[in-house]
Amino acid sequence: MKSKILFSLFTLVIFVAGTLFGGYAGIAASNAPSVGQLWAGAKEMQAAIGLIDANEPNKARSLLCNSIKTRLVIMEMSEPLLNDGVKAQSKELEYVAVNVAKTPDEMRGICI
Repeated sequence: MKSKILFSLFTLVIFVAGTLFGGYAGIAASNAPSVGQLWAGAKEMQAAIGLIDANEPNKARSLLCNSIKTRLVIMEMSEPLLNDGVKAQSKELEYVAVNVAKTPDEMRGICI
């Protein structure tokens, strides 16, 4: 009887530990692309600032435009996956806060 209780508790502990580890791994894996994009964006900004400091604004502009074009492609690919709340926040950021370009096509036109 005592061994059945111990075996049951051991099985329960293994199950709970596996569930917690699986949840952690799933969250960590889903955040990896976002962290990678943030890191890449920060490095691109560092490079652009370095080019501006080196008095090479054309290269800095080219670097930033390539970054913007890449991010537009990523945004367009991920748009079907976004829920309505995230879409509304993105539109608000694009149209109100930034107020540089109204559509992705206008944003592409800035970098031509």
